Amino acid sequence: MSDTEPNYIAPALQRGLAILELFTPQRRTLTLSDMAKALGIGRASAFRLAFTLEHLGYLDRTGSDGKAYRLAPRAMQLGYHYLSGLDCAEVAIPFIDALRDSTQISAHMGVRDGTEVVYVYRAHSHMTLSSNIAVGYRLPAHATAMGRILLSGLSDDAIAQLYTGVRLDRFSEATAVTLTSLIQQVAADRARGWTLNRSSFVSGIVAIAAPVRDHRGAVVAAINLSGPSAVMDTPATLDHLTAKVADTAASISRQLGWTAPAQHID
Repeated sequence: MSDTEPNYIAPALQRGLAILELFTPQRRTLTLSDMAKALGIGRASAFRLAFTLEHLGYLDRTGSDGKAYRLAPRAMQLGYHYLSGLDCAEVAIPFIDALRDSTQISAHMGVRDGTEVVYVYRAHSHMTLSSNIAVGYRLPAHATAMGRILLSGLSDDAIAQLYTGVRLDRFSEATAVTLTSLIQQVAADRARGWTLNRSSFVSGIVAIAAPVRDHRGAVVAAINLSGPSAVMDTPATLDHLTAKVADTAASISRQLGWTAPAQHID
């Protein structure tokens, strides 16, 4: 920033935005005194700023005496508009590349289109035996790791409706070929938060997938690691790689605005 640029800053707007930033999950309401103290301004100035923000729909009064303020729905819309403008794949690319680099195994991102998973990004590994699936490739969701974890974002009823009249082809011994078995598999995937396929399409290839969620918690994509069973398929290695995939998916989800629900300990 040059020496002249600060001259163009509007102090009132700066303070108004600063008031909005004072609200946090731990501090949901503020009084005029709270605002004035936090910003180092007089109470009269805090009142004018709060009145303006209330008039514009960014703050609401709360409390029995109406002396406290809280964020109004219009303030939330600013965040939602930002999050809805994020391109999921664009956000995910550096994370998927880092996953590939740290494991030396091919990593991918896919989205669901009906009963198929469509590959939208690929971070290729230089292993002799590795996944050769290209961007744009489509595979049946019911028989793939990414496809099943994408289905885990649907309810059982929604899965049943999606697959009404659809033939479930067998690609390996682990493939669900009935709607009942598919719903059972997806329910187990949903409970775990990840899924694993062995030799689902190519013999000797293992795939581990986890869901990517948006700010609402909806499953909007999936990522995976896909590589040779000779490298991946030992208990210790699978545990390590599964954690890496799950952590990477969670990191991407957080960038899209998702907040994991708090864990309750009985």
